[in-house]
Amino acid sequence: MKRLRYLLDLLLLLFMAACGKMPEQAHPEAMDEAQIQYDSGYHLLEDNEWMEAFPHFIQVAELLEVLPEDMDLDEKLLVSRAYYQMGLVFKQKIETNAEIDALKRALYYQRMANDSTWILRSSLALARAYSSIKENDSASYYLNLVAPMIDTVTDDLGNYYSAQLLLSDLYYDQHEFDSCFLVQQELIAFKTRRGIDAKNDSVSLGIAMFHSPYLLRSKPYLLKVLDIDVGDVERGAIMSLLARIYEAEGNADSVAFCQSFHATYVQAESDRVSDGMLAVKQYERFKAERDARLQALRNEKEVLRSKTKSVVWVSIIVIILAIGVMVLLGWRKRHLNAVNDKFYEALQLKAQAIFSDRLNNKMERIRNEFKAVYPDALTRLKNACPELSDTELDICLLSFFSFRLKEASDILDLRENTVAKYRTAIKKKTQTNDLESVLKPFLG
Repeated sequence: MKRLRYLLDLLLLLFMAACGKMPEQAHPEAMDEAQIQYDSGYHLLEDNEWMEAFPHFIQVAELLEVLPEDMDLDEKLLVSRAYYQMGLVFKQKIETNAEIDALKRALYYQRMANDSTWILRSSLALARAYSSIKENDSASYYLNLVAPMIDTVTDDLGNYYSAQLLLSDLYYDQHEFDSCFLVQQELIAFKTRRGIDAKNDSVSLGIAMFHSPYLLRSKPYLLKVLDIDVGDVERGAIMSLLARIYEAEGNADSVAFCQSFHATYVQAESDRVSDGMLAVKQYERFKAERDARLQALRNEKEVLRSKTKSVVWVSIIVIILAIGVMVLLGWRKRHLNAVNDKFYEALQLKAQAIFSDRLNNKMERIRNEFKAVYPDALTRLKNACPELSDTELDICLLSFFSFRLKEASDILDLRENTVAKYRTAIKKKTQTNDLESVLKPFLG
C-alpha cells in the first residue's frame, strides 16, 4: 500500500507539472486603475462631455475584461457598468446599433453577477433602443423581461416612467394611438399630482401626436419645449415641427420664430453625427482587439484543457498498469508462499519423524532432507554470514523446524546451556531475535 501511495503522489506531481499555469487573470492593481478610469468617465458624463468620457469606459474594459470565468464579481460589475455608459454615449449620438451592442454586453455581465438593479436599467435601455428602430418584438421581449421587477411605482419612479413610455411607444407602433396617448397622459397626470415636472413628457406626447392623425392637437404639448432645458438638436427638431403647424395655420410670425432655431439645429446635428461616427469607430476598433484577445485566451485554455486530458488519461493508464503489476506480484508472492508452506510442512513432518526415530545420525538426516528441497539455502546463509559455525548453521536449521531448546540439545547431543549460548551468538551475528526466520530469506 505504501508503494501504491508513493506512486499516486508521483503521478500527481507529474500531472500538476504537465498542466502548467492557467491563463492569467487581470492583475490586482488593474482593478484600482479601472475604477479611476470609470470615475473619471462618469464625472465627464455628468458635465455632458460625452466624447471625452467615452475612452475612459473603453479603458475600463481593456483593463479588466478577460475570459468571463476568470473574472471575479467586482470585475464583472465594473465592466458591465462601463459598457452601460458606452451605451449612453451611443444613445446621445443616435448610434443605435452600437448602443444595442454595448447594452447587450453590459446585460451579459449583469446576469452573470445577478445584479438586478442594473439588469433592470440595461433591459429598459435595450427595449427603448429596439423601439427606436422599430424592432418591436425585441423591444417587447426586454420590456416583458423587466416587468416583474417593477413591483410598484414607488420603488423606482425612473424605471416606472421608462417602462410606461416604452409601453406607449409599442402601442404607437401598432397604430393603437388612443392607447398610446392614454398611457402618456396618465403618466403626465401621475407626475403632476406628485409635484413632479412633466414638461418633457408633454413634449414627448406632442411629438407622438404630431406623427399621428391627431397632429393639430399636438401644438400645446410641443410648446412646452420653450420651458425645458434640452440640447440644440432636440430644440431645433421640435421647433421645426411647430413651424409646420404654424405654416398650416398661416401664422407667418410664429413660423419665422420657429425657423430661427434651424441654423443652430443643423450645426448641432452635424456635430452630433460626426461625434457619433467617431465614437463608433473607436468602439469597433476596441471590439476587434477585445475579441481577438479573448479568442487567444480561449485558445490557450483549450490547449491546456486538451493537454490536461491527455495527462489524465496517461496517468489513469499508468495507475491501472501499476495496480495490475502489484496485484500480479502479490498473487505470485502468495502463491510461492503457499508452495513454500507446503514444502515446509512436509519437511517439518519428516524432521519430527526423524527426531522420533531411535536411529542415530538424526542431525545429518534432517540436514539431508532439507537439502533435498533447498539445496543451496544453508550455503547462501553461510555466504551471507561467514562468521556462523557449522553447529550454529545446524541450530538455525533446527529453529527453522521449530524444535525447542531441549529437542535441539538432544539432536545435537549438546547440553541445553550450550545450545542456548549458540542461539544467543546467532542472534547477535544475524542481528535478529527470530531464529525461525533466519533461513527463510535464503529458500528461494
